[in-house]
Amino acid sequence: MNRRILLFVVVLTVALSAWSQLLWRVSGNGLEKPSFLMGTHHFAPADFIDSVSGLNDAIRSCDAVYGEIHRDSMMNIQAQQRVAMAMVAPADSTLDKVLTPEQYAVVKRVVDGYLAPAGITLASLNMLKPAGVSIQLQALQALKFFKDFDHNKQIDRSVQNRGEQAGKTLGGFETVDEQVAILFGTPIADQAEGLVDVCEHDADFERVSIELAEAYVREDLDFMLRQIVTPDAGLAPTDAELELLLWERNRRWVEKLKALMPQQSVLVCVGAGHLPGEKGLIALLRDAGYVVEPVSK
Repeated sequence: MNRRILLFVVVLTVALSAWSQLLWRVSGNGLEKPSFLMGTHHFAPADFIDSVSGLNDAIRSCDAVYGEIHRDSMMNIQAQQRVAMAMVAPADSTLDKVLTPEQYAVVKRVVDGYLAPAGITLASLNMLKPAGVSIQLQALQALKFFKDFDHNKQIDRSVQNRGEQAGKTLGGFETVDEQVAILFGTPIADQAEGLVDVCEHDADFERVSIELAEAYVREDLDFMLRQIVTPDAGLAPTDAELELLLWERNRRWVEKLKALMPQQSVLVCVGAGHLPGEKGLIALLRDAGYVVEPVSK
């Protein structure tokens, strides 16, 4: 996993200021009721919901609330075990085996710097795949901005909670196994290279993570996509990485939406990086004949 792929794992994520909006209405093309797109940041606190103009009205008016994954998918012990097993490296590919002593020292310095206050060191994470450690680092960098983040009150989950309280059906576009494959299914050697790069460029990643969080709060999708696709410091992802985490998933989700929306009004809550750009959900739905417009602030 290249270091740059991690810039949009937690957001998931072009030239028009019109992208400055998190909530979008989807109508036309024969739909009897509009559906909605909501961009999320996976570390934004639940109370941010109330600052998104029109979101509560969208929840009340829709029939179903969909996230990247169903809220309850990660609540059962079997799913948690699958994720935990997916994060564990093969015995011959633990961190001390896939990193050189010099690389291990670089990673240890950064990881211990973040986690030592909690009594955690790199040695205690030795059995994890490098991608698992990298994602933890990315989360800790984002939390430098969202200091009061509570995993139990994550914004994606909280929108689905509100939908359930309003009597709406809940759904998800991906299964636990699909998300596990995306996050931890790349070759271990690539993951190791990515982890080392993340640590060697820790200051750059931390800065970009904070800039993404700031852009999310001001609802600036244009800036977020630019930072994901072409950030400073040589962190731009490859075409293959963008395809894996954004574009291919967007195409799959749009096909599901095209089948869902004629049957029911859907509020879709996915990482904000999936919405803007020529290959984003907004453009793909417009290309399919729908009218997609921002909900007025």
